[in-house]
Amino acid sequence: MIACTLTTTGLFSPYSRPLRFMSFLIVFLVCIKAGSLCPATADTPDKQSLEQTGKQDAVLHTELDEAGLKASIAHRIRATRGAKDDRYKGFGPDLVHIDEKIAVTILGMAFFAVKIELHAPVTGAVEEVITLIVDKTGTLQISAVHDLASGTNLMQAAVNQLQHVDIRDLPPDFGKEIFTGPGIHKIIAVSDPFCPHCRKGWEFVKLNQDRLKTFRLSSFPLNPAAETACMVMADAHHRQFKVFDIVDFAYTQLQPAPEPLDILVQYMEAFPELGQKWGQDPASALAYLTQTYGTTVRQERNAAQALGINSTPVFFVNDVFIRGFHTQKLEKAMP
Repeated sequence: MIACTLTTTGLFSPYSRPLRFMSFLIVFLVCIKAGSLCPATADTPDKQSLEQTGKQDAVLHTELDEAGLKASIAHRIRATRGAKDDRYKGFGPDLVHIDEKIAVTILGMAFFAVKIELHAPVTGAVEEVITLIVDKTGTLQISAVHDLASGTNLMQAAVNQLQHVDIRDLPPDFGKEIFTGPGIHKIIAVSDPFCPHCRKGWEFVKLNQDRLKTFRLSSFPLNPAAETACMVMADAHHRQFKVFDIVDFAYTQLQPAPEPLDILVQYMEAFPELGQKWGQDPASALAYLTQTYGTTVRQERNAAQALGINSTPVFFVNDVFIRGFHTQKLEKAMP
């Protein structure tokens, strides 16, 4: 038995990240043939064989309806973004490019992990790269296909393959150098200072400073308050002013707040010297930082999104790509 969680297809947040929707339908599928339910027989796969069915199958009798998928995504973008930006009201399927797809057969059913590039109808805008799991019609987005007995996500291997980023594809200036050490390993982190798993990643980095040669940080703020904290770190790096201390404060002591000004109040109390450059009140500081570093922080995030990175944290440990915070994976990449 497997479980599919279905979601609507192609809705994205203002920060150009695919949103996770509350699942509205759980469908339990058992040996589906010709669109009808079949009674379980002695040939029904057990847990081990079911997990084995979640494999890439290059030869499928059913092909993905690419035109249907492009139309579904374009329609959703027009409906969501077009209400806020007139330039998206004419967003068409021609702006949706299917970069790569992997077909997976599970109990005779075809699912597709698809890597998609969205070309914005705005001159000079950065392409968005997203990964979706869809049905063969391209009209249903499926967040996961799980084996109920084991909990295994049968689509995960295909998704991981599409979301992998090769360190050789990173721009030479990707991320800001936070510190150098006496070790031999190099780590680049894509991170948000308020993401709890990113904070665990920073603790790991601190505990292993003596093993590192360099640590670089690429900011990927997920909300305006985090963006403000990232602008502060960009300012510290540009001026080479207490870079490590300011980053450490962001990831260990800075408290989440709904307003950017509340972020700056905390920083100015912890580092009074910052007011000498920013201005003595948070409003002046925010104006200065936004004008000086706002574009820089957004470009840093855009560079990650152009590589297909849409969540935090992500680590490049030497030449190993690691999505999410996993101590064992990080340790294994630093022999």
